[in-house]
Amino acid sequence: MTDFTVLKQKLATDQVLEPGTPEYSKAVFIGNLNYRMTMPALVIQARSVKDVENTVYFAWQNRVRLTVKNGGHSYMGYCLNEGGIVLDLSGMKACSIDKEKMTVTIEGGATWKDVYYKFDDPTLIAIGGQCPGVGVSGFTLGGGISPFSRQYGLGCDNVLEMTMVTYEGNVVTVSKNDHDEKKRDLFWALCGGGGGNFGVMVKMTCKIHKLRDARGTVVCGHISWNLPQQKGDFEKAVKAFNDSKCPQDLTIDMIWSHGKNKQLTGGMTVIYNGGQDAANKAIKYLLDLKPASNNLKPMKWTDWVHTSEGWEPFSQAYHHHASFIFAEGKITRELNTKISDIVAEASRLVGITDQDGPNDPKCLFLWDHMGAATSRPDARATPFYWRQGHYASEIKLLWTKPEQGPKMMDFFAKCYKVLGPYAIEQKAAYLNYIDGGVDNWQEAYYGRNYHRLQKVKTEWDPENFFRNLQSVQPLFQDSAPNDRNIALPVSGGVGDPELPQIEKVEALWEKYAPLATPTLLGSPKTEEEVYERDAEIRRQILNE
Repeated sequence: MTDFTVLKQKLATDQVLEPGTPEYSKAVFIGNLNYRMTMPALVIQARSVKDVENTVYFAWQNRVRLTVKNGGHSYMGYCLNEGGIVLDLSGMKACSIDKEKMTVTIEGGATWKDVYYKFDDPTLIAIGGQCPGVGVSGFTLGGGISPFSRQYGLGCDNVLEMTMVTYEGNVVTVSKNDHDEKKRDLFWALCGGGGGNFGVMVKMTCKIHKLRDARGTVVCGHISWNLPQQKGDFEKAVKAFNDSKCPQDLTIDMIWSHGKNKQLTGGMTVIYNGGQDAANKAIKYLLDLKPASNNLKPMKWTDWVHTSEGWEPFSQAYHHHASFIFAEGKITRELNTKISDIVAEASRLVGITDQDGPNDPKCLFLWDHMGAATSRPDARATPFYWRQGHYASEIKLLWTKPEQGPKMMDFFAKCYKVLGPYAIEQKAAYLNYIDGGVDNWQEAYYGRNYHRLQKVKTEWDPENFFRNLQSVQPLFQDSAPNDRNIALPVSGGVGDPELPQIEKVEALWEKYAPLATPTLLGSPKTEEEVYERDAEIRRQILNE
């Protein structure tokens, strides 16, 4: 058993959180019940770079497993670990804007909400996501597809400088034009090579951009068609979109989803950097196909992201995702039909109800629109290899009974077989939609860039201190070292590098999912009650 006294002495009492308290449960909260009850020994809430240095150095010296939590949106719960330390950066969220240099400097624990609401000039934007609660670091380190990426590039394309704490607790600042070749290589790796691989990101400086509209508004909203009632019009809309050449100031994301009364819709989220008339002209061919709903209107960017701001502390759902990246022009009628069939099958599998609350079963298929500026850099310019991709898609299922898990993984295995052949090189996937079930994830996420990432890993983290089930491995190392406190349970074969990825995920679920059954979860009415309830469940586990 590790003695944490030395580390605790370097921190304020309220920075060290232990299991069985509401504060701890809040710090480790994630919405996915498959990994909800993962229990690190400590959560350290850093408030400074020095706190990060001390925590990382202690963990390294004492061979204690450490993972980093920023926004907590890792689909696989990789921000948590079992029996080690979670370094929570949420207290490090300062953000400063330099309008003369057109840059923004952001601390490692900031979410996009912390950044967006810092802008006092509505005509200026950073290249971030639509969900304000997502962590800036994780988003950017994974590439970062933004509604403005078609004009200004990926989030990682806009980074100028990064500051990181290494596994030995040292601080290093890197940039593209660094005189030191090793630092230039590290900067390259951080621009799309993923979080939890090379160190702890504590600060980054990125470009900002000016919107076209002088008032700082963009045209945002949804248009959708009811299915199957408007199947013909929707198929025509998808075909027309697939065949068109969108201007770079227009982004159209797609989503197949269910609403109340089990109504399936095929929807398009439209974001246009310009005025209403120009937006209507750009998508006239879609509006002519009579969508059942259309709420497009000009608004401030912060007003739009506010509509996506919905943290669901009462979520009692298990969920999993699969990701595919498709090239331009590949959303053919054949693929559209397969997607629709997959969504229909998933609807029956999860048991879609007449309701659409946070705890009701769901299935959806969506994509983020890329292309234009994202396709200009060479595939080797950053670790984000799939530059010819135009549609970074995911299928997501939410279910409410832990015993449904194996059937869901069987379904995802089918998704890989049905949709995988349409992905670029039959394997392309988006790292920020991290999918624990995909085999050959090294090439699925990084293409031909994985070997170079391994070289950087070997230089900057040769001991593989920062790792998870899908982290970059140092050269000549096939598995994680045998720590005293491990990141993931070894029972069920999780520690076996030869085990298929899907079986590794199932092994994780066998450990964590049964601990968060609907009976135990109850019906809390406030956020505080959620954390109290989770704390009580953990106290019961600790006393067993």
